[in-house]
Amino acid sequence: MSDISWEKAHIRSQIREQRKFITKDELEAADKALLDEFKAVLKQDKSFKKIFDKAHTVAVYKAVGGELPCDALAAYIRNTGKKTVYPLVKGEDMMFIEVKNPGKELIPGSYGIPEPDEKKGIFDDGKIDIVILPGIAFDEAGIRLGQGKGYYDRWIGGLKKDSTPLLIGVCMEFQMMSMIPTETSDIPADMLLCI
Repeated sequence: MSDISWEKAHIRSQIREQRKFITKDELEAADKALLDEFKAVLKQDKSFKKIFDKAHTVAVYKAVGGELPCDALAAYIRNTGKKTVYPLVKGEDMMFIEVKNPGKELIPGSYGIPEPDEKKGIFDDGKIDIVILPGIAFDEAGIRLGQGKGYYDRWIGGLKKDSTPLLIGVCMEFQMMSMIPTETSDIPADMLLCI
């Protein structure tokens, strides 16, 4: 294991341990706080508001294992008339599928993560305008440390340069690091929402 891989594994272990102590009430409050922060940035940042207003489709995720939930944010996005797509993992690949009702449409999938049914049809990657990125940790430069399997980095890296969506990393304060060791395959978020 390289020094960078060891450092990343160490950070993952530390953050996962901290996430074990987050209560259900704290996660529900964090879900609401993320939506509040998103709305506040929409009001303050005119360029972000312009991007969001033009967007048709936003990729979100279903949180597990103490991840920052984005259920309230996903509902808000749908209520603005935009589509939400959720990730589906198949082997080494990740794809997105439109979900209108997560409570009914998501089923236990890879790694125990709720996923959409592939039968609904894979969404065209080039039509995703914004991606809400989960992560174990982020640093101030937007570098994301994921679960370690590289799904998001491979998916983003495989997009055509002219169709790369706005990448928004979301995390709780304890997940912010001053610096995360990086490798060439690591793709930074364009902006961070930290609650």
